[in-house]
Amino acid sequence: MESLKKGWAWFWRQSVLSKVAILGLLAAFVPFVLPTVVAWFRPTMIHVGVSFYTYERGIQPQGMNTLYFFERRNLVSDCSIRREEQSVQNGRAVTLDPQGWILIKLLLENVSSRDLTNLRIGVRSPAINQTTQLMAAPALVVTGHKEAPPDVKPLYVISIATLPAESSAVVTLKTPIDDNLRDFIYVKRRPVTIQVPHVSAEQFREYPPIVSRTNAVKMLNREGVLRIRNDGFSDETLQVTILPSSESTRETREISYRPLPRAKTCSEAEAGAW
Repeated sequence: MESLKKGWAWFWRQSVLSKVAILGLLAAFVPFVLPTVVAWFRPTMIHVGVSFYTYERGIQPQGMNTLYFFERRNLVSDCSIRREEQSVQNGRAVTLDPQGWILIKLLLENVSSRDLTNLRIGVRSPAINQTTQLMAAPALVVTGHKEAPPDVKPLYVISIATLPAESSAVVTLKTPIDDNLRDFIYVKRRPVTIQVPHVSAEQFREYPPIVSRTNAVKMLNREGVLRIRNDGFSDETLQVTILPSSESTRETREISYRPLPRAKTCSEAEAGAW
């Protein structure tokens, strides 16, 4: 108590400008410590982990050949996690249209002994827009939509019907990389961030969770285990169909897609790090 009195007296001895600066710093610091304070007084029933990566399937001309490639990279470190390439003679292959995406992956762990029903997770990020799609394993009943609270940046709300006791799930927010996102990340070099302002369920009231930065490689490995367990899906592979020799060469189409800047080659330990 005596230390609080001394601190209060010290504060009032400061100039008006110093008081404003101190209050501003405190206001900026509170959102970072609030989840921790809440966790002290109310044990959490769910843990939230997050990682970012880009997924790109692209085409590059190589003289008489065309290079088809698929790459998955950690968006935070810009390290390549996995890359596949296949060079094919012009006009001798059929593939999906080239495209790049940003993927936000959320690992949701129900650490309680109770099923969580009507689970809702609010998410904000510059990598979320009107084209964002929500993806999850087929066994998980999940929906998502954007909300726009007054005077607040739009919030993407993920709703899960039931997350069984002591189980985990990975949900993905997948956003195509358009010119705005390309400029934001690769020209202006601005970091892609994520906020999870609140989680709630029928078993507990809304509160701001502690969000852990999950290694991207570990997240993908964890998701692979969960997908196998749930007969899940994965479209993140290089898909090139070579035409049979009996079929005539197709006219080479003009390639308008601009591949993303080449990712760094990192060690396995660095590839998924924040």
